[in-house]
Amino acid sequence: MIREDEMIISNFFDSITPDGWISFAGSIIGAFFTLVSVIIVILIERKHNIQNIKNSKRIYHNRLLESLPSIDQLCSQADYLNDEDGLLGGFTSSESRVNILVNKMNDDLCTDERRAHFKYKIERHKEYLKYWEKANIKIEEFMNDGYFNVIKSECDGAVIAAYYDFIVAFHNEHNYCGPVITTDDLRNLLVKLVEEIHR
Repeated sequence: MIREDEMIISNFFDSITPDGWISFAGSIIGAFFTLVSVIIVILIERKHNIQNIKNSKRIYHNRLLESLPSIDQLCSQADYLNDEDGLLGGFTSSESRVNILVNKMNDDLCTDERRAHFKYKIERHKEYLKYWEKANIKIEEFMNDGYFNVIKSECDGAVIAAYYDFIVAFHNEHNYCGPVITTDDLRNLLVKLVEEIHR
């Protein structure tokens, strides 16, 4: 039985002409190159998809950063107000602080040196209010835009958490009457957001 099978196989191989062997080898080589081509196309498509995901993430991250003040624009009331003024961390709104400083400057007992001191602080505070209002409008418009929901769902949770950490500190610095938030605090939070994005 074994010999009969061997003979059948031997006869089969003997019956193949040289042209048949060449055709068979060509088919094998063709199949190999087709397989390699398919694998290359799959790898290129996968790389392309990964790059598209990275590009879309980069767009989302850029939109997050563009909605915030740049690091060199950051400022806070602690830059020019201090404990001596009695206006930081109290129950006074940021908007009413100008009037308080004006009243202190116009006090009959105020010396010329103190008037100049208060005048400087009034000017700085007015600049701060303009900066804060402009920056806040940009943040609020971005967060109320429907696109923000897409960004939240597409970005990493740590990035969104770092973004909210900055927003909360930014608003608390202006509105909250608790511990003082300094420009360095805001800068550190913005740097943390950028670091989370780069991770």
